[in-house]
Amino acid sequence: MAILRIREQEVSYSYLYIVVSYIVIKYLLEQFINLRQLDQLSVKQMPIHIEQTLGITQKQFKRSQRFYYDKLSFEMYTKSIKTAIEIIVILCGVMPFIWERTVTFFKMDSNSEFQRGLAYIFVEFLRLKLIDVPNNFYNTHVIEKRYDLSQISFALQFSDLVIESALWVVFVPILLYSYLYVAELGGDYFFIAMQFFVLIMAIVSSLVYPNYIQPLFNEFEELKETQLKQAISQLALRMNFPLEKILVMDGSKRSDHSNAYFFGMYSKRIVLYDTLINNLTNEEIVAVVAHELGHWKYKHPYIKLFFFCIKILITFYIFGFYRDSDVVFLSFGFKEKSIFIGSALFFSLFEPMNTLFQIFELHLSRFFEYQADIFANHHGFGSYLMSGLIKLFKQNSTNLMIDPIYQWYYNSHPSLFERLKYLNKLR
Repeated sequence: MAILRIREQEVSYSYLYIVVSYIVIKYLLEQFINLRQLDQLSVKQMPIHIEQTLGITQKQFKRSQRFYYDKLSFEMYTKSIKTAIEIIVILCGVMPFIWERTVTFFKMDSNSEFQRGLAYIFVEFLRLKLIDVPNNFYNTHVIEKRYDLSQISFALQFSDLVIESALWVVFVPILLYSYLYVAELGGDYFFIAMQFFVLIMAIVSSLVYPNYIQPLFNEFEELKETQLKQAISQLALRMNFPLEKILVMDGSKRSDHSNAYFFGMYSKRIVLYDTLINNLTNEEIVAVVAHELGHWKYKHPYIKLFFFCIKILITFYIFGFYRDSDVVFLSFGFKEKSIFIGSALFFSLFEPMNTLFQIFELHLSRFFEYQADIFANHHGFGSYLMSGLIKLFKQNSTNLMIDPIYQWYYNSHPSLFERLKYLNKLR
């Protein structure tokens, strides 16, 4: 759909008020849930069941509580600012103002949806970065460093920002042009065309990101021939896991957090954070890898991809009923309509349903984590996985006191205590 001028008409502004109302309701709901979590983080005396299960000290418990209290308080503060700005932007007609000014300010072709869309995204990118960059720097260099959880320097974080911006300059024009082209080409069945487009983009990104983009931020080297490498290789062979390489990533230059993951379409590469190797025994590291192989064995990545495709299909099918509606554009103050602006407005209207999708995905993710734990325990790594998780808690100051509603709404993983309790039942 090219850029079309909309005939002036009397319209109801209900669509705009629906979006603003949802933003307010969601903000109040999330702040209520966050306040419940703050109550949990205000507990100063460690519950006896946590002490007996984890064997941690009162000092370690207090450190965890203080860290997450400070972190969540700051998140609530920044959320308030972002929500206020978002409401002002919508009610004051900033979006149509920027769209109209792309022609005069950036000297764009008034009939080029791609050029004007790119300029619009650029302005939005700057607006969001002006908020996010200071917040990220404060969170990293004040809150996390206060608890010795961040090792990243100002120079390195600034370098990351420059690289991210450069990648944006390279990839956003390609993605925008491809999106507009496919949406236009698809016609009445564009939702099917978009399904294939998004699927192809997901596959391409899974190949490009770990192989070409992630190495711009971290260094990877192959794990040396040690007992650890032999143990992981033997485990992969036993599971028929198509292992190609075992890589070590220098995660310690940014934080003390530890992780392990695998990537690859056919042959797979396992990545271990150097912090994981430095803080866990070989047996515990193999147990963590066994957990990751459980995700592969149960085909969790493919199941997530399937549900993602269903979500995309539903999203763009519903979008088809809105993209040509003059009323939607006019209610937000736009005097022109296009696929680009229609998409931006629709995803604001679609946000309530998207929230339901996200809650479902989080529930599915927590279920998958339990399945992967079962897999590791079934192959004899249950006790090592438990001891490894406890060590990672002590290293990362993992949150222990979690409100059940907060857990249900936000977390993709069960809490540490829940995982240990579940593993204990399996033994």
